[in-house]
Amino acid sequence: GRISFPSLFRNALPKSNRNEIILYKSLKNKSIEGCGAQRINEIANRINSLDFFSQDQDDFSTSIFSEIIPTNLDKEGRFLIPNNLKIFANINSQVAFIGQGFYFQILDPETAKKIQEHSRLRLIKKQKSLSVILSGKNDE
Repeated sequence: GRISFPSLFRNALPKSNRNEIILYKSLKNKSIEGCGAQRINEIANRINSLDFFSQDQDDFSTSIFSEIIPTNLDKEGRFLIPNNLKIFANINSQVAFIGQGFYFQILDPETAKKIQEHSRLRLIKKQKSLSVILSGKNDE
């Protein structure tokens, strides 16, 4: 039941917390998201910048922080995915990792392939580039 954490992702973890990853249910799709403690702190800061009495602040805070699961990598870089997260992400015997910069997704391989293809097609179809998106000229 252990999963091998790819060394490429392991090397991206900060040296101070190289053996700990934090897992939680994605709010975007049926996947598990994982990251280091620093990313969780960044998410907390963004959520805390919302109006404290707003429903959005409460929804984000509850949806993410009530279900985060810190987990440790063993000496071989393996870890366990809790059953409730496997069920949420429809994971059975195989997983795929999708790097997302400062976090990663864990999904079943078929879903991963579909998400990757859909993302690429959407960017190509709308002819989006980072410079256009960041400039705000393409507000779709």
